[in-house]
Amino acid sequence: MSTTDPYKAAYEREHFARKKAEQLLDDKTRTLYDSVVQLQSTVSALEEAQDQLVQSEKMASIGQLAAGVAHEINNPIGFSLSNLTTLSEYIESFIHLDEIVISNISTLTDHPLTTQYQAYRKQEDMDFIIGDLKELLSDTIKGLNRVSAIVANLKKVTHAGELEMEFGDINDIIDESIKVVWSELKYKMQVEKQFTEVPLILCHSGEIHQVLMNLFLNASHACEDKGLLIIKTYTKKEKGKNWVVIEVADNGKGMPREVRKKIFDPFFTTKPVGVGTGLGLSVSFGIIEKHKGIIKVTSEEGKGTTFTISLPLLDDET
Repeated sequence: MSTTDPYKAAYEREHFARKKAEQLLDDKTRTLYDSVVQLQSTVSALEEAQDQLVQSEKMASIGQLAAGVAHEINNPIGFSLSNLTTLSEYIESFIHLDEIVISNISTLTDHPLTTQYQAYRKQEDMDFIIGDLKELLSDTIKGLNRVSAIVANLKKVTHAGELEMEFGDINDIIDESIKVVWSELKYKMQVEKQFTEVPLILCHSGEIHQVLMNLFLNASHACEDKGLLIIKTYTKKEKGKNWVVIEVADNGKGMPREVRKKIFDPFFTTKPVGVGTGLGLSVSFGIIEKHKGIIKVTSEEGKGTTFTISLPLLDDET
């Protein structure tokens, strides 16, 4: 006759079933959590890819418009600058003529022209006009040269004016770029370089200089006193390609998402009127894209901004 307690056996069966159910639930929960994490990562990657695609499409559309605008503006700027240069030479001739008359007018005291000339000079305040003319012409020529520089930047946004590329050491290019803007950085930024030895890349070093200097100066403007600028270089392999990567990070005020989505748009700027043209980052985007590279930005308000530039290596460079 069995001595097994039926209540104890039922309890043990129920306890075993509960443990098995708990284990199954735990396994399912863990699997579900892993799936959610993977889904979040996929969504983030898709959003990033979408932003990059939208930016590329936007730049392509704006580029076509800008190319036409740049071409149309170039001609009047060219002949206006030429005319102003000639006008400056003409005015110098008139000023020189006035100087000759004034220096010799004392010998013609009895001539009626002397009194008339001196009276007219005083009436029109010719000394002021002569001084102001030179300043007006100088400011006008500077203004047109600035417009010309903006047009040149528009051409770079549109990839116009392809230049011959050469192999360059990205670490050397960064060092040279820092030296150029050092006067702007030294009083408010501590620069920390975290370089690794990277292969030479095929690039137009002057354009890469332009991108880096723009990023360094933007970092300086984003930081208060005692800012920190960290520049890293390394290589990575992604999607079957080898890349040289440059990271430019600062501990400045950062940017909200709405600003991050617009920073590569031509003429978009958060700087005060007259301080910037809003072309720096759009030109940088165009230059990196022309180099078949990728430029991305991550930023958090109050914590800083990081720009990541990936430049491709050719097969024979790896």
